[in-house]
Amino acid sequence: MLEPLTLPSGLRILVEEAPWLQGVSLGLYVPAGVVQEPPGQAGIAHLLEHLVFRGTAKFAGDELSERIEEDGGELNAYTTKEYTCLWGRTLPCGVPAFLEMLAELFLRPRLGQRDLRREVDVIVEEYELWLQSPEEYVCDLLEAEVFRHHALSRSVLGEPDDLRRLRAQDVRGFHARHWRLEGAVLALAGPIDREAVGRLAAEHFPPQAPAPGGRRGAGGPVRPATPREARATQVHVAVGAPARPYGDPALAAQEMLVQEFGGGPNARLFLRLREELALSYGVYSYDTAYRAGGLWGAYADLPADALREGLLALREEAQALRRERWQPDLVERLRRSARGAFLLGLDSPFARVEREALQLLQLGRRESIEDEIGRIAGIGRDELRREAQSLLEPDAWQIVALHPERGLLRGRWNDVLEEVDR
Repeated sequence: MLEPLTLPSGLRILVEEAPWLQGVSLGLYVPAGVVQEPPGQAGIAHLLEHLVFRGTAKFAGDELSERIEEDGGELNAYTTKEYTCLWGRTLPCGVPAFLEMLAELFLRPRLGQRDLRREVDVIVEEYELWLQSPEEYVCDLLEAEVFRHHALSRSVLGEPDDLRRLRAQDVRGFHARHWRLEGAVLALAGPIDREAVGRLAAEHFPPQAPAPGGRRGAGGPVRPATPREARATQVHVAVGAPARPYGDPALAAQEMLVQEFGGGPNARLFLRLREELALSYGVYSYDTAYRAGGLWGAYADLPADALREGLLALREEAQALRRERWQPDLVERLRRSARGAFLLGLDSPFARVEREALQLLQLGRRESIEDEIGRIAGIGRDELRREAQSLLEPDAWQIVALHPERGLLRGRWNDVLEEVDR
């Protein structure tokens, strides 16, 4: 486990010294995502992530990318519902300049009104592309149903009307309140020295002035998402329900169950809906764990006249898994698969430091690789049976279906089935 360095600014730094690597992977994580967005400003966290690359007090926007790309490196960012990450790769000799640019992006972005208008147009175009991606559309709307009246129900993209109302001062205020070094984590992996990185970071990331008005987030209930309706030439359906949050000790057992249900070409949903019934080309199950809550879901594309048949087959497989006796050979197969997937996921240096960075950012604690492997090894029939009984109860499921003739269907399992039968 990596020991964090904490700077006077409050920034926590994790460094994996990996002399066998050629380059350095970096990520700067800050708890500023959808759940921190004020009412009426849906999408402001993602907009801020776009805007910082338009330029800073010291660097023009094109300068930032040019300096990184000169040595074959990259610099990018992404926004989630609970945090934003600035990330990249560079050669060891480029680390000082990279940290300088990272600090400029984080602490001193320009955030001008003209740049804001341009980036709003870009994100609205992203929104239009989302409407043309029915698989992504129904899975996002499933989250809106499962997390209804919670900030997690909102899309990272936000709402075009909210975005068009935003002004530069709104984004500056969000930045000043939520992009705080005392809540952030900087993670690096590569042929670098931990103490040297600490000295460089202390130089570039000095303490910030106090946040104006505290770090206010969205807090309580929010209005449910009401996106424009997409179009499709076949049925795209997602079903799901609340599940375990990030950091829950039983999350590994849940992930094993989801894998057995629909996590690959040998999973039960795939074998039933694609191989046996030939109803679906794309069918799978998944789970998503946020700090504030989790969900599991299953997705399938179906012929327009086979929505009911597909849903009933999905329910039958769920009920069969709830009746599963979890014989030792099945449990051992699932444990072995989960252990292998976990270890293979750590092959990337960036994945290793990101795992520890997110634990520190989201939970304030970290778990060793050995502890996680031990938790997987301790999962047995009782844990899997408990997860199956909890997750795979259709009466608790929400459904979102995009139908080429009926349009958008959404609601509880029984209500949607009744509507399909009409």
